[in-house]
Amino acid sequence: MHMLMSFAGAIGTLVQGSGLSEILESTFAGVTKMLSGKKFPQNVRAMRIVLEELLRSTMSECSITTMEELLARLDHAASTSNTSKLWVDCFIKPVFIVMLYVRAEQEGDWPLHLLAVKQMLPYFFASAHVNYARYGLYYMRSMESLGPEELLKFMKGEHVMHHVPGLWNGIWSDMFIETTFMRYGHGPAWGDYWNYLEA
Repeated sequence: MHMLMSFAGAIGTLVQGSGLSEILESTFAGVTKMLSGKKFPQNVRAMRIVLEELLRSTMSECSITTMEELLARLDHAASTSNTSKLWVDCFIKPVFIVMLYVRAEQEGDWPLHLLAVKQMLPYFFASAHVNYARYGLYYMRSMESLGPEELLKFMKGEHVMHHVPGLWNGIWSDMFIETTFMRYGHGPAWGDYWNYLEA
């Protein structure tokens, strides 16, 4: 989750001054925080809404059936002007990576997770998110050199957590901690629990 939040901040840095904040301010509050990577998952939802509107005319006028056709069409559009190149390279393609990353985590798909992280790395470098750029490389190298036992577990989807068993409900380990253990520490019953232990 924190890698995704930083990546959303990287997108916000890359499209700074492009008019995205003005577009989002017409609907959402706290756009500055959203574009800095905070306010997850509102920032991801906002980016997906803008992406849908940007692609609406492209998708309706063409008979695009595969992702490769869509990317070819976007590359052609990017070659027509600097503005379209900025939006395609710094917003549309990164939001596709966000969607890929979320899908990988929800499905527990390890190879897709690694692909998404590998695609994120150049954007971390371009936006000067040096910690995620540096440690993202270290993370990729470490994950690519996993032992066979750990790799087998990760291929089975054991790199994500589940509150309940099932499909499409995997969440990041840091989000799992925040929705379970961190929550218990902030509730009113926590003091009662410690008082009970002391008695």
